[in-house]
Amino acid sequence: MKILGMALSSLLVASVAVAQTPAPPLTEQNLERGLVNLGLMAGHAFQCMPEAERPAAQAALLAFNSILIAQMGSNAAFRWATSFGAGSSHEVDRAFCERSLADWRRHVQQHRLDR
Repeated sequence: MKILGMALSSLLVASVAVAQTPAPPLTEQNLERGLVNLGLMAGHAFQCMPEAERPAAQAALLAFNSILIAQMGSNAAFRWATSFGAGSSHEVDRAFCERSLADWRRHVQQHRLDR
């Protein structure tokens, strides 16, 4: 949970930094918001991936969801999965794909979400 908590809090802090407001305290509600943001981000990045990369990404995302279930429970995993579904079901503006993929890959690598 420590790794996931750090990953989710850094995502929340990053979104707060863009808004240039102080970071809120780490609460259950903020962790849930981080899960939603992470799911939306993953869904958008997944749509931007070349078809050849999608099977490996899908396997990694399913593994990540299993880690969520084990470390944070099924409610957290469900929240993340539904957010991923929402992020991957809306039409993507391809102009943002390069940045979206770079942000997602950096986030995965920094927080070892692909383990």
